[in-house]
Amino acid sequence: MTAPLLKRSRYTLQARHERGVYLHNTFTGKGALYPARALELLRRTQPDPADALTKRLREEGHLIAHDTDEFALAKRQQLSAFFRDDVLHLILFSTEQCNFRCTYCYEKFLHGQMRPEVREGVKALVSRRAPGLKLLSISWFGGEPLHAHEVVQELSAHFTALSAEHGFKYMAHATTNGFYLTPELAPQLIENGLRDFQITLDGPQDIHDRTRQLQGGGGSFDTIWANLLFLKASALDFTCTLRINFSPDNYDQTPAFISLLGETFGHDPRFQLHTHPVGRWGGEGDDELNVYEQDDGFDRAIPLYEHARSCGLGMRHANLNPFGSVCYAARGNSFAIRTSGQVVKCTVALDDERNHVGQLHADGTLQLDQARLLPWVQDNALTDTTCQSCAIRPSCHGAACPLEKMDHGRQPCPDIKRNFKKFLPLMLEPIPDFLHLEVLS
Repeated sequence: MTAPLLKRSRYTLQARHERGVYLHNTFTGKGALYPARALELLRRTQPDPADALTKRLREEGHLIAHDTDEFALAKRQQLSAFFRDDVLHLILFSTEQCNFRCTYCYEKFLHGQMRPEVREGVKALVSRRAPGLKLLSISWFGGEPLHAHEVVQELSAHFTALSAEHGFKYMAHATTNGFYLTPELAPQLIENGLRDFQITLDGPQDIHDRTRQLQGGGGSFDTIWANLLFLKASALDFTCTLRINFSPDNYDQTPAFISLLGETFGHDPRFQLHTHPVGRWGGEGDDELNVYEQDDGFDRAIPLYEHARSCGLGMRHANLNPFGSVCYAARGNSFAIRTSGQVVKCTVALDDERNHVGQLHADGTLQLDQARLLPWVQDNALTDTTCQSCAIRPSCHGAACPLEKMDHGRQPCPDIKRNFKKFLPLMLEPIPDFLHLEVLS
C-alpha cells in the first residue's frame, strides 16, 4: 500500500537549537524540541509512515495530508469559537474604586460598587443562558475587584449553584492587587470557584511601594507578600500569575527580584510569571512616566523570562497557542459589564464612546447597539487576506487588538509574532526519548 502524500503544515513555526529544532503548530497548539532530523522529514512528501518521529510529527499536526485545506480549517476554527452561543464570557466590575493609586493607572475612579439592580441583572442573564451553556467564564475587574468582595462572593455563589444545577463548566479569574486576598478571604473565594488570580509586584519592597502605593499613601508590598506566602503554604487549588510591570526605572533590579520569586514560589505549578512593559495607557500621569518604546519593551521581556525559567518559574505566555493572542473584545460572546450596567467591549478604553455598546437591565436583558458592536467583532482574519495566509493566524485570527484597528485602520499583529523564535524555547520542552535515541544513533 502506497504511503499517503504529506506536506508541512503552514502553521508550524520553527526555531533551530544546538540540540535540534523547536517546532510549534499554532493550529493544534502542540510542539516540542525535536531532533534535527525532523526538518528533513518535514521536507519530504512521502516520509516513512512507520518511522516513530514521523508519527509524532503527524500526531502534532506538523505533517498533514497533502490535500488538506488549512485555510478552510482555520476559518472553521475561528467561526466555531468567536460566535458560539454555548460559551459566555463576562468581565464584571464589582467596583470601580480602588485602594491603590498606581503611578501608571488609567482609571478615573468615578463610580462605586456594582449597583443592586445590576447584580440582579447579571444573575438573571446567566440564569437565562444556563441551560444552553457548556462554559461560563467570569473575569473580575475593577478598580480593585476585591475592594467589593461581598459582590464577588454573592455572584460567585450564584454561578457555582447554576453550574452544579445545569452541568456547565465554570471558570473564574480576578485581576487583583492582592491586598485583600487574605488568609480569611482567599479560601472562601476559592471554594466559590474563583481559583485564578493575577497579582502585580513591581519589584522588592522599596521599588514596588513607589509605583503601587495605597490610596492614602504608604506601601502595599508587605501585605501582598504575606498573602502570597499564605497561598504558597496552603494546599488550596488555585493558579496565580505573578505580574511585573517594568520600565527603565526598575528594569535593572528585576532579574534579582525574579530570583527571589523563584526561591519563594519556583517549582510550584500554581505560580507563573508574566512581565509587561509599562505604557502610557491614558492615565493623568502619563506625561511623567518613564517608558520604553513598544518594540524595545517587549524585546526586554525575553531575557526576564529566560531568567525566570532558570529559577523554576513557568511563563504565563501561551500566545502562540490557538486563540492565545485573541483579544476578548473581538469575541462575539464576551462582554464587560460596568457597575452602572453599561456594557463595553474593552476594559482599557472605558471613556471611549465607541466602546459603549449597550446596557444590562435588571431582568437580564442585554440591550446592544449593533452599529457600535460590529467594529469590535467583524474586522479580522475572516476578511483580511494578509492574516489569512499568516503562520500564526490560529493564535490571533487577526484580532489581537480591535481598538488598534479602529484607531489606525490597520490589522494589528501580536507582539510575539516578531519574536516567536525567541519565545519557542521558553514555551516548549524537549522530547527526551527521541533526543536520546538520536544521540545513540
